[in-house]
Amino acid sequence: MDQTMKSTQPIDAPAIELHRQLLLDRSFSPDAAQAAIDIDAEMANMRRSMVRKDFGRMALRELKLELDMTDLEVISMIECGPGSDGQITVGLIAERLAVDPSRASRIVADAVNKGIVRRVASQSDARRIGLELTDVGRAHADAIRQFKWNTFAKAFNNWSEEDLVTFAKLFNRYSTTMSEIKSSKAENA
Repeated sequence: MDQTMKSTQPIDAPAIELHRQLLLDRSFSPDAAQAAIDIDAEMANMRRSMVRKDFGRMALRELKLELDMTDLEVISMIECGPGSDGQITVGLIAERLAVDPSRASRIVADAVNKGIVRRVASQSDARRIGLELTDVGRAHADAIRQFKWNTFAKAFNNWSEEDLVTFAKLFNRYSTTMSEIKSSKAENA
């Protein structure tokens, strides 16, 4: 392997050797085993960053938006569009954020009070209340989207087109395979 990824986490050498041996025992070549270990380290760094919501915090800080991370999540969930019933509701926000409905109700109420989200009557059922972004919420969403793509452009600026396309294909392949493994294990549980 001509290039080794550098992890920001301290490396536990005995654990790494155990991992390497497990991979070698599964017919990985030494270079492929090291690549898998490097990928695992980078994925761990990405998971920690996602749990800390580093990217969202950076966007809010750099854009100087008077929002908190929960507001950003509500905006993002509304931007994902309606559920299978054609509605964006508190229940859908709860589902997408993996929180209980009462927590989602409080989150949405806070976003409504901040003028980011508004409640609207359902077009299909007057008893249901839908959600949509206000003009302020949409402006925030647009600013965050610009920030995201500007950041991606910087990250990939020195990548060749071939590298970027290859990375996308391989990352998709990895994600798809991991989803299939997860589904298979869930079905067999």
